[in-house]
Amino acid sequence: MTNAVQKNVIVMARHDPVEAMRVASGITIFGHHVTLVFAHGILVITPEVEAQAEILELAEVEPYSLFDDTEIPHLEPQQLLPLLRSAEVVINV
Repeated sequence: MTNAVQKNVIVMARHDPVEAMRVASGITIFGHHVTLVFAHGILVITPEVEAQAEILELAEVEPYSLFDDTEIPHLEPQQLLPLLRSAEVVINV
């Protein structure tokens, strides 16, 4: 097994929030630090979203929202730029 370099990864949930949640939790298996940003609107809570939220919690991925979502910590737009600049990888889903 090779020594993988840990990276700071941001997953932007722009079109498919459930798939973005899957991607964000899956990337942690490689030891990367992952931040998930919901940029599509308010997240609609469905059974599938709840199941993925549990996996995110187990993977220690802290999600943020660019919108005033009652379930997810809010990220102000001016906070997004420094976050993006600090990322080594940005994935849009």
